[in-house]
Amino acid sequence: MTVLGVFKKNWGKALLAFLAKTMEAVFELLVPLVMADIINSGLNRGNGQYVWQHGMWLIILPVLGYLCALICQWYASLISQTVGTELREGLYQKMLTLDLKQIETVSPSSLVTRVTNDTVNIQDAIARLLRLASRAPILLIGAIVMATWVSARLAPIFIGGGLLIGILLAVITVLANRRYSWIQRRLDRLARIVRENLHGIRDIRAFANQKNEINRFDAANHKLITRQTQVGRIQAIAMPSSLMIVNIAIALILYFGARLVNNGLFMQGEIVALVNYMNTILQALQILVNIIVIFSRGIAGMHRVDEFLALEPTIVTESTPSAKPAESMAKGTALTLTHVSARYGKKDVLHDVTITVAPGEFIGIIGGTGAGKTTLIHLLPRFYDRSSGELLVNGRPIEQWPLHALRNQMALVPQKATLFTGSVRTNLLMANPEADEDAMWEALEVAQAADFVREKKDGLDLAVEQGGMNFSGGQRQRLTIARAVIRKAPLIILDDSVSALDFQTERRLRTALKALNSTIIMVSQRVSSLRSADQILVLDHGQVAGVGDHDQLLQTSERYREIYYSQYPQEEA
Repeated sequence: MTVLGVFKKNWGKALLAFLAKTMEAVFELLVPLVMADIINSGLNRGNGQYVWQHGMWLIILPVLGYLCALICQWYASLISQTVGTELREGLYQKMLTLDLKQIETVSPSSLVTRVTNDTVNIQDAIARLLRLASRAPILLIGAIVMATWVSARLAPIFIGGGLLIGILLAVITVLANRRYSWIQRRLDRLARIVRENLHGIRDIRAFANQKNEINRFDAANHKLITRQTQVGRIQAIAMPSSLMIVNIAIALILYFGARLVNNGLFMQGEIVALVNYMNTILQALQILVNIIVIFSRGIAGMHRVDEFLALEPTIVTESTPSAKPAESMAKGTALTLTHVSARYGKKDVLHDVTITVAPGEFIGIIGGTGAGKTTLIHLLPRFYDRSSGELLVNGRPIEQWPLHALRNQMALVPQKATLFTGSVRTNLLMANPEADEDAMWEALEVAQAADFVREKKDGLDLAVEQGGMNFSGGQRQRLTIARAVIRKAPLIILDDSVSALDFQTERRLRTALKALNSTIIMVSQRVSSLRSADQILVLDHGQVAGVGDHDQLLQTSERYREIYYSQYPQEEA
């Protein structure tokens, strides 16, 4: 999918718009000829009837041009809106198919700018291209041709002036296009700063850091303004320079035309027609100057949108004969990791992890910050791919599972509890669209969220604001756990997602989760959360520092003992 490809789908409508605008320009170019004829054959000869008869064309031609302009405007608006809508849909769909690494490389703020600002610039460029850019060249070339037909002797004035103005505009367009790409990147940076400040507004105020953030924004904004000013200066040259060339050409026409009239080789009507054609050239150039800015932005936006649409996901289902169709996982997923390693870029963050998980087991993962816990669980739904080792899901290499089937059998509760605008009901239905109210309340009971939802008069229709900001941290975590439970997935993964729960609520939650007969993987910093796990995987700087149950690890893993006694110092004593 490309911007040009989307536009080509509407080539028929674009052709109609172009032809309508062409006819409008033709009717406009005929007006000076009619005026010249009326002056020469009517006014100069005192023939009033001739003036009235032929003067009607000065009404008919503009009306016909107006009707053609309406047709062009209609199709131009239709095409630009259609292309913009399809590009936004394409960008959004592409975003959902790309790997997390690719999304992080592009950056969310840049993606938002492409979906909003760049697509609007492309829409505007298409509309201007059909409404104005198609008309201006016809007027420009047509005026030169008609002027040559009226007077071949004065044609070099039109040709020379047109060439000079064309060269001037071409240079300005090239210089502006180069700078607009840089401006769009600066807009991305500005959007990123605004996004960071909105997300971290509490921290900024807590540390009284408003002044520094204002200065940071002002610095980025100043760089943007500086480059925009440079582009404005370049484009500001276009209009006065073009106007100067046109005025010089008109002066030459009047000077040489007057001499031809005095010698009886020319008539006053032809002089009027030539001046009108020169003014038509000026009008066409004014249109070109006005659309240079919009067209330059559109070209820059097109390159940025095409760049993103050209990305292809690197994590895909293995296309080999062994890749069978989607199959349902057993109740409680079996996992086998053998010498699994993972890296971000060139840096290894996970080294040689080996563990076997039986169906229905409760697995705990513990370790310090940066130990690789989240990286490990992100390998299971293939948010990232391992760099080496073997990862089997129910005895089959994970690459041979179709991505949709693989992820559809897993329920992940991430570190950051994310809720979507709507209601409790819509957030639960996101995980299981076929769930009824009984299933929803059952999931809320398991997640220990039923009490605070039930006490609200709206119940399941309780409103959820953006990001779930109308709930406390613990309530958000319990609602996201309920969303995972209602999926009824054979594998439930909780990535440090009970940190905001009190110990009593968390204990009830663990008991309820174990009763689901699903395989449970829980990442936590609390030993109490994992103490009853069938297996606990201890990670230390991306390496395995122990595997076993609680009692075994106290005997065999020094790192686990450090973590345990740091939380229960009285037992160490």
